[in-house]
Formats: sequence, structure tokens, C-alpha cells
Amino acid sequence: MTASARPLPWTDDTEQLQPHEDEHIRRCIDSMLRINAMTFDLHRHGVRATHAKSHGFLRGTLTVHEDLPPELAQGLFGTPGATHDVVVRLATESGQLDDDRKPNARGLSLKVFDVDGETLEPGSSTQDLLFNTLPILGPGTAQKFMELSEIRERHFSDESAMTEEIQARDDAEQMTSFHRLVGNIHPLAHAYYTQGAFGYGEHVAKIAVYPGTSEQEALADREVTNDDDGSVLRALVESWTTDRETVFDVRVQLRTSEDMPVEDASVDWSQEESPYRSVATVRLPPQQPYSNARRVFGDDRLAFRPWHGLAAHRPLGSVNRLRRAGYEELGRQRTDLNAVEGTTMRSASELPD
Repeated sequence: MTASARPLPWTDDTEQLQPHEDEHIRRCIDSMLRINAMTFDLHRHGVRATHAKSHGFLRGTLTVHEDLPPELAQGLFGTPGATHDVVVRLATESGQLDDDRKPNARGLSLKVFDVDGETLEPGSSTQDLLFNTLPILGPGTAQKFMELSEIRERHFSDESAMTEEIQARDDAEQMTSFHRLVGNIHPLAHAYYTQGAFGYGEHVAKIAVYPGTSEQEALADREVTNDDDGSVLRALVESWTTDRETVFDVRVQLRTSEDMPVEDASVDWSQEESPYRSVATVRLPPQQPYSNARRVFGDDRLAFRPWHGLAAHRPLGSVNRLRRAGYEELGRQRTDLNAVEGTTMRSASELPD
């Protein structure tokens, strides 16, 4: 953050409801429900509408840094030295069970337990944070996300036709920014971003996690190739986490300018004006990330939802408002299709070994 830049306050005017937003959200969710049903017909198994293919589930801790400045010591990160148990999921962005050799954005989901403070859901004590390897979301509003979902639905079995329709749009470059990839590399070597904005106590921010050691960063040197297996990413995660500690550095980018929009997640906030700053460390001890028991629990029963968390980190913007109802409805559909009960985890120890 530059010397003159100060974080903007979070006020009631930070968010602005968009025209016809409720209609766009409803249409988008309905389209995604239909896509999920078609995906079920392909695999005879219900998967997540996005980030369907898991590469591992890990258990560990998050420790807040000591001596954070006041603007960073907010919400989850407000108690110096506080340590929380966490569960992490690694996955690929698509709602299909894609071949890992196909370049794609990757995702990391983080569930933090025993958080203190007012939560968005009474009785909850977890903070869920969902990250992507892309710092922005191309269809950055609920309306554009709806339009993209309906295009995908129309061309569910014809990727070339889907691409052709998107490319014919005036906003094609924006809508295809999700293809702006950072290399098909080891999942533990990526940086991951929330894309959208969140409340950050008195302020507004985006949050990210970065590889926490030089050895982990060096995993990026290993590119995935066509000579690899179609599930190579799971194998790479397993080969590292079985014997080694995994570390992520949690960083925060505070909103310091009106040029950093809240309602359009397709705009990259300037890191020159407001760089990502370290607030906590996630440590994941050596473990088996994808045993049969973890796979069934994590893929079929476990849920990560942006609106499971502290009021201090309220999700902001129309895409996040879409996610509030969308994650709930799509999650219920997935558990109904698989005839299982979803779980609201209260402890990291519930994740099977």
C-alpha cells in the first residue's frame, strides 16, 4: 500500500444492487441446476457445479501473525497469534470431471474452525474462504454469470459451439478471461485468490493464499504434459503431502480506491496501489490427502460455502450475492442425487484419515 493510500471504509453504500438482479440470480441457478442434472446423466454421480474434480483434502492449522497493523488486524485475523484448525480442498474449476492434462483454472477451499465473533448464520462457528488461481472472475456480475451459464447449457455437449457463441459477443475478451491461465503446474505451487470482494472488519478486501516456502514454489517447475496420466494432479499432491509439510501464506489486499470496484469481479485491483500483505500462515502436516474415506466424505458430503463465515467478512458484490442462494440449492441437489446427507463440519477431526 502506497504511503498516501488508506483503506476505504466499509459502509452501507459499498454494495449497489444491480438492475433485475433477483431475476438474473434465479435464471442462473436454474440453468446450473439443469447443467448439473445433465452431468449426473453422464457420470451417474452428482458433482459440484464448479470445481467438480478433487485433487486432495488436507487437515492442518491457521495461525494469525503477531503485531499486525490495525487495518489488517480485523475479523478472523484480529487476535494476534490465534491458531485455528482448518480443512483444505484442492480441485479444478470446471463443473466436469476434466482430464488434468487440459489447462484449466484450479481452486482451493479453506474451512477455518472455532472462529470468534458474529457469524452470518446463527450458531455457526466456521469461516469458509474459496480461492481460484485467477485473480479475477471474467463474468464479474450476476448477469454475466447467468449469460455464461445459459450458453454452457445450450451447448452442453458441444464445446466448440459454446466457444463460437462466446467469441461472437462484444465482451468476448472479458468473458473468456477465465482462460488466462498461469500454467498447468503442481496445485501446491499456485497462488489462489478470492476474486470477489469481502468485508474485512471496518474495511473491504480481497484475500489470497500463496505458497509458503521456496521448496513449494519450486514445484511450479514441473509442468503437466500429455505424457502424464489424466489424474496426475491428485498424484502430484499425494506424492508431496504424504511425506512433507505443506505451507500457505495468507495475504490480504485492502480496497484503497473507488477504482477498485466491488460490484464487478472482472476488474483486477492494482497491486501497485495496494499490494497483498501477509496476515496468517496455514500449515498442513504430512498426511494421506485422498484415501477412500476422505474421497467419499469430501466429494459427496462436505460443503464449502462463501456465506458460511463471520459478518466481518461478509461476501460483497452481485456474484457473491448469487453464490448465497446458489451454493445452498446446488449443494442440496448434489446430496439428493447421491442419496447422502450433507454435513456441516464442527471440527477438523471429522475429516477421515
